[in-house]
Amino acid sequence: MQYPIPQFIEEEGKIIFFMTFRQFFMLAGGGAVCLVIYFIAPLYIFGIATFFIMSVILIFAFVKINKMSLLKVIFNFLGFTMGAKSYVWKKKTMSHPLKIERAPGAGKFDAPALKIQTGKLKEAKKMVELTKR
Repeated sequence: MQYPIPQFIEEEGKIIFFMTFRQFFMLAGGGAVCLVIYFIAPLYIFGIATFFIMSVILIFAFVKINKMSLLKVIFNFLGFTMGAKSYVWKKKTMSHPLKIERAPGAGKFDAPALKIQTGKLKEAKKMVELTKR
């Protein structure tokens, strides 16, 4: 027996034209707030408040950043800044250890000359190569 596997589970379904359930109710909630302001405040305050409220609602409902809603981006940002963080430090190892030595005859204030310190493995390799011949 085969069962259908859900596809596109990350995507919200559209309910009215191009709007999702969340977008529709955000706009309806913003409209309800503006309706209350219409009955409480004078007309010029209603106009200014409606412009700002609906602008913010439209931005939160329709603007997406990297396929995420602006509200989710803000919540992720706040969670990151307020949450606990763990910093992990890993010491880097050098492939060729450096040994700092002064060049012979160098004065006190001259820059040190860098010499590559050879490992015991390289010395053993040289000894094996020299003894073969």
